[in-house]
Amino acid sequence: MIQTLKYFQEITAYPRPSKQEEKIREFLIDFFSNKWFEYKVDKTGNLIVYVPAKNSDSKETVILQSHMDMVCVKTADSNHDFMTDAIQTYEKDWYMYALNTTLWADNGIWVAYAMATIDFPSHPKLELLFTIDEEAWMSGVLWLDFSLLSGTKIINIDSEDEDEICISSAGWMSFMCNKELNFINWKYPQYTLDLFGMKWWHSGVEIHKNRWNVTLVMLNFLAKYDKDLEICDIKAWVASNVIPSKLNCILWISDLEDFKKEFLLHLENTKSTFDCPEIDFKLTENDEKRKAIENGIEILKNLSQIKDWVYSMSEQIENLVQTSMNFWIIKVNDNNLEITYMARSSDNQDLEKNFTNTSEFLKSKWFEISASRWTPGWQDNPNSLLVQIAKEEWEKILWKTPHIRAIHAWLECWALVSWLNNPQVNAISIGPNIQFVHSTEERVELESVKKVEKILEWILARI
Repeated sequence: MIQTLKYFQEITAYPRPSKQEEKIREFLIDFFSNKWFEYKVDKTGNLIVYVPAKNSDSKETVILQSHMDMVCVKTADSNHDFMTDAIQTYEKDWYMYALNTTLWADNGIWVAYAMATIDFPSHPKLELLFTIDEEAWMSGVLWLDFSLLSGTKIINIDSEDEDEICISSAGWMSFMCNKELNFINWKYPQYTLDLFGMKWWHSGVEIHKNRWNVTLVMLNFLAKYDKDLEICDIKAWVASNVIPSKLNCILWISDLEDFKKEFLLHLENTKSTFDCPEIDFKLTENDEKRKAIENGIEILKNLSQIKDWVYSMSEQIENLVQTSMNFWIIKVNDNNLEITYMARSSDNQDLEKNFTNTSEFLKSKWFEISASRWTPGWQDNPNSLLVQIAKEEWEKILWKTPHIRAIHAWLECWALVSWLNNPQVNAISIGPNIQFVHSTEERVELESVKKVEKILEWILARI
C-alpha cells in the first residue's frame, strides 16, 4: 500500500471536529514520540514535530504544514457521531470514499503525507506543523507561537489538484456596520417580498465571475424607484464564504401594479447583465402591519453607492483578483440596521485602504464601524527557487508542466509567510486530486495520492 494511504487509514479512527482535535493530536504525539522525535504543543493546541535531516547536507529547514480538523457533514439517514466514531472508508473505481460522511481527505491525506515524509530516503531538517481549527476560524494559525519555528521554506499540503502549485491566497477582513433606526407608522398596504433563484457561489474564488449579489439587486432597485415606498425590514445572509443568493424584505407599497412592473423590468435587466437566469421573486400581502424605518429608503440608497465586487487585478500573477469586497450580511435587529462586508486582498496595503475608505464613507452616513477580524494576504514569487524545484519534479512525475495557481480565498500560508517575518521565506501549497470537498460525496484519487507523495519526496531531496 502507498505509505500515505496506510497512515491515512490509521488516522480515520480518530474524531477531529474543529476545536475538538485532542484525539488526533494525541495519536500524532504517540506516533512521533515512538520514533524518538522531539515535539512541542503551543498554548493554542498546535503541534510541531522536529525531524532531523536524513542523508542530506542541506542547511535549509522545511516547514510542512497541514491542519488536524475536518468538516463534519453526514447524510440525513446517518447516525455517525463525529465526537466518537471512526470514519468508514471504501474504494471504488480508483477512488477512496467515506460511508455516509465527509472523507476528511481535507485535511487527513495531508496529515498522512507529513507522517510519510519520515520514511523518505532523504530530506533536510523538517518542522512538521499540525494546526487546529482551520475549517472554522483558522484560530490555530492566527494564534500560533511562531517562535517555535525556524524554517524558511514552507510546503502547505492543503490543495486539491495534482496539476497545480498554489503560490498566493488572499487576506481578508470582515467588518460590521451598525446604525440605530427610528420607526414610523404605516400608511400603505404592506407586502413581504422574497427574492431568490440566484446561483450559489464562493465569495472569494468566484467573485470575478459574471454573477451578482442579491442584496445589490434589491438596493439598486430601491435607489432608482421613484414612487412612494417605505421599508420595514430586510434580511440577506448565507455564510462567510458565500455570496448572498436570497433576500427577504417587508415593504409599504403605494402603487402595487407599478411596483411589480418596474421590479420585473429590473430583474430582466439584471438577467441580461449577469449570469442569474433563474432569479425570481414572490410578493405576498403582510398582515403584521410593521412600522416602517424612518428614511429607510434613503439609508439603503447610500449603501448602494459602495463599490462591491472586484477592485483590482494582480500585476504579478495573471488572472488573479487582487482586491475585492462583497456585501455579506444585512439585517434589521431590534432598532438597529446591521450590515457586514467581507473585504479580500493578496496585497495587505490594498486591504487596509479598502477598509478605511468604506469605513469613512459609512461614518459620514452615521454608521458605527467595528472590524471583527483581519488576516494578511500572501502573494509569493512565481520565480522562487522553491517554485522552480517543485515545477521540475512535477514534470518528471506527471510528464507535464503544472499550473502556477493563485486563489482569491485563504490558505494558512499567509500567516506563516507574514508572521515568520523573514525575507527569505517562500511558500507553496500542493496536493492530490480531491473532489467534492466538504460533502458526503468527497473522494480522493488513489493514483494521484501516490504521484504527489513521490513529488513531495523528490522536492525534499533537492532542497
